[in-house]
Amino acid sequence: MRYSWIDNVIIGIIELYETKSIYELYQSLSIDIIKLNKSNVILKSSEAMYQRNFFGEEIVFIRDDLEHKYEKFILAHELGHALLHTEIITAAFNKNLINKGKLEKQADYFALKLLGINIDAVSFEGYTVEQISKALYVSEKSLDMY
Repeated sequence: MRYSWIDNVIIGIIELYETKSIYELYQSLSIDIIKLNKSNVILKSSEAMYQRNFFGEEIVFIRDDLEHKYEKFILAHELGHALLHTEIITAAFNKNLINKGKLEKQADYFALKLLGINIDAVSFEGYTVEQISKALYVSEKSLDMY
């Protein structure tokens, strides 16, 4: 699966903000990061949640107990939603209009590419998907495209 248009978005933001640092990108884009306990009701048992309100304010709520490298992946995934799925706020009123699986795959692709994560099949020969995801600090689901 190839998303050349997402590659172009990544190139554009790196050139515009002169950084690949996920934290610097969040700061430059004025997207707040709020860390919450994993039992907080806002997270709804997930690791993170991106939210854009009607006033254009953007926030990512993220668990406060994630390993730093995995946190970066999750933040890159949520940044993918922020940059690639600007129509979600208007479509949110009709859940039937949203192909959630497609949006998640696009955000995963964005995160992997922004962070420069590539899987060398030779290096990971014989590994399970779980072992590869832990070694690379990414979600197992994000590896479905390989």
